[in-house]
Amino acid sequence: MKYLLLLGIIVSISCYASDTIYQYKDKNGATVFTNKPVKNGKKVVLPAITVYAAPMTQSDFKAKGYTNSTTAKNAIQDSAIKKNYTQSINQNLGTNEVGRQQILNEELALEQKALTDSQQALQSGMATKLPSEQNNPEQYQARIKALRDAVTEHQKNIDILSNQLGIKH
Repeated sequence: MKYLLLLGIIVSISCYASDTIYQYKDKNGATVFTNKPVKNGKKVVLPAITVYAAPMTQSDFKAKGYTNSTTAKNAIQDSAIKKNYTQSINQNLGTNEVGRQQILNEELALEQKALTDSQQALQSGMATKLPSEQNNPEQYQARIKALRDAVTEHQKNIDILSNQLGIKH
C-alpha cells in the first residue's frame, strides 16, 4: 500500500516536474524512487496523466460571451440521449410495476383479513360487556370506540390500496 502511495506521489510530482524517475532497492531492501540517476537504478516510464475538465453547468452556458458552434449537433445528441434514457426508465418501470402490483395485492389481502377480524371483534365486543364495564359505561364506550376506529382504519387502508391498484371498491 505504501508502495502505491509513494508511486502515486511520485507520478504526480513527475508530471509537474517532468523529470526522469529512477527506481532502485536500497541496502535494506526497500524500493526507492528518485529523480537522480543511481547505480543499478531502473528508469521508470510513466504514462501521461489524463486531465478531465469538469462538466459545464447551466450558468456556464448562460455566461456572457459564451458561444458554441456545435449547439445544433449537441442538441441532436442530447435529444437522442434523453430518448434512450426515457426508454430505459420505462422498461425498468415495467418490471418494477409488476413487483409493486404484487406487493399491493398482498397488502390488500392482509387488510381485508384484518378488516374481517376487526368487524368480528366489534360485533362480539358490542354483544358482551366486561365485568369491569358493568358499573362504568364510559369504559365500555371507550372500548367500543377503539374497536370502531380499528374497523374504520382498515376500511380506509383498503380504499387507498384499491385506488392504487385501480380497483373500484
